[in-house]
Amino acid sequence: MTLEPREYEEAFPPRLGFHRTVCVSCGEAFWTRGDRDTCAESPCTPYSFQGNSPFRRTFTLDEFREFYLDFFEARGHRRIRRYPVVPRWRNDVMFVQASIYDFQPWVTSGAIDPPANPLALSQPCLRFNDLDNVGVTGRHLTFFEMLAHHAFNRPGHPVYFKDRTVELCHELLVDALGAPEGEITYKEEAWEGGGNRGPSVSVGLRGLELATLVFMEYEGREGVWRPMPMTVVDTGYGLERFVWMSQGTQTIYEAIFPRLLEELPEAFSLAEKAVLLDHAKNFLFLFTDGVVPSNVREATWRGCCSAGCSACSRNTPGRPG
Repeated sequence: MTLEPREYEEAFPPRLGFHRTVCVSCGEAFWTRGDRDTCAESPCTPYSFQGNSPFRRTFTLDEFREFYLDFFEARGHRRIRRYPVVPRWRNDVMFVQASIYDFQPWVTSGAIDPPANPLALSQPCLRFNDLDNVGVTGRHLTFFEMLAHHAFNRPGHPVYFKDRTVELCHELLVDALGAPEGEITYKEEAWEGGGNRGPSVSVGLRGLELATLVFMEYEGREGVWRPMPMTVVDTGYGLERFVWMSQGTQTIYEAIFPRLLEELPEAFSLAEKAVLLDHAKNFLFLFTDGVVPSNVREATWRGCCSAGCSACSRNTPGRPG
């Protein structure tokens, strides 16, 4: 289905002061309060935050997680605990890849109530499609935490939807973190997953995509879509990416693993250290949530183990590389 322009216009009413333009590089539409002709995401905008953070302070992972959750608690959201990384309440996916997985299909269908409304959480996620990019690009991980705030709007019981979601995001970036608002862009996209669909915008700043704001309005399968009984605010803010931008290091690994990178032997390259640390964190959460290797997940586990073992064997004295 084709999403209509009005579905994005509803997120940026005139009172918010944004205007819509088209990126001269990628050709995609975006919204901004600044005077710019490219979206603020790479490669249209090269990284310009390394050694030049737009935020007024630096954060560790723990510090920014609390900063984010405190921000939304102060604005009427209830903080909830994370869900396991293996969604035993679903039979269509093996791992949680986004915070919305926690609420599909039972909450988003209206079958049960959400644990709070609106709510905020930090959800550990696993995405193995990026396995081969870890350590190579300087930004990819298989394990990350998705900071999120969600609102579930039932008929006759609205909480908030598009414009308030954008407003909260901009307030976090500009008022709370000190980012120059003219550098922030909200690029129009369409999101689909778990039987739901809706317009979305990716939030870019100095070349890095920091967050995605999704407005779930439709449900269906195989191209047949109908309006959902409830509309859902589904947001995802990358914890590790915010920390990286706050510190302005060359790679994301130096920002999120500063002490551990120093503890590993110098024989390992930065890329190899990144593989070992990312996969170790991955395994730690899987084991903590009661997962053990099985035939079903064998290929995924084998891929992670192989990458980690290869890095070790290349740098262990007396072992073939």
